Amino acid sequence: MPDPNLASRTAGERIEALYGHPVAELAADAVPGSMRYALLNSFDALQYADRAVTFHAEQLHRLTHADRAIESVDVGHIADATRRLAHAVTVRDSHAQVLGDVLNSLARVPDTTHQASAEPQAPAAVPAPPPAASTEPVRSR
Repeated sequence: MPDPNLASRTAGERIEALYGHPVAELAADAVPGSMRYALLNSFDALQYADRAVTFHAEQLHRLTHADRAIESVDVGHIADATRRLAHAVTVRDSHAQVLGDVLNSLARVPDTTHQASAEPQAPAAVPAPPPAASTEPVRSR
């Protein structure tokens, strides 16, 4: 049986690899309005969507189990469970796509706290000053 939480587990692993810390630690000090905060909120939404897919799949399985006699009153419940499962899968896939795209656009930045012990970097080149303004009047048409 496929892993029902594969999308959120994969995203969590990518977030941890990107930041170099467990998601729980990252969430503890995430500042509202920051990229990390937005990323973790999106990750939470994906986890919730994964759980919704699992819940609705189990509900549909209970309603259609081979040992259970399906009566006419069950047909509406089965149709509703099927609709809810399809919706949950669509939401999960949307969250996974967006979060995956965001994670693909990010790259891990080297840790600057240990840079002092490394070789000093050359200073950035200073841009040339703009040309001096002309004192001649501008000709108009």
